[in-house]
Amino acid sequence: PGEWVSCSSPAADSFTPHIINVNSGEDVTMKIISFSQQGPRSICILSANGMVSSVTLRQPDSSGGTLTYEGQFEILSLTGSFVPSESGGMRNRSGGMSISLSCPDGRVIGGGVAGLLVAASPVQIVVGSFVAADSSNQKAAKKGSATTEENDSAFRTSPDSRNKATDINVSLP
Repeated sequence: PGEWVSCSSPAADSFTPHIINVNSGEDVTMKIISFSQQGPRSICILSANGMVSSVTLRQPDSSGGTLTYEGQFEILSLTGSFVPSESGGMRNRSGGMSISLSCPDGRVIGGGVAGLLVAASPVQIVVGSFVAADSSNQKAAKKGSATTEENDSAFRTSPDSRNKATDINVSLP
């Protein structure tokens, strides 16, 4: 306990930090998804800062529906990951994000991001990319091959995360 442990596994050597900059008015979610589709690596969100003006969150207590909040919210925490997967010969991305936001009056809201996450100011996200230990892409990455076809990489959500309820819009002062 309290000692530094050296990690010399191939997976540790492949972890690379990246910064994603999002301009005011852009969708943070789509910028992260676009970045994740640029290659065969998995990504995890390490931190984020900035303000958002609109966020759509999953609400588990409302029969799978969503709530959209509009106003000025400071990002307190943004976490998530996107991992390459293969199903039926098609390459996809699976994963998602959760966010905690501070309202102007000090209340905190949050939950699973289920749609738009619009930047109200420049937003900076730090992500780490890596080759997942059980990823089928690991062999290709070790050989130095980047043969993924971007057209085959599509962001897809699991059937459980699809919303069938009516969206609710909430505007906060």
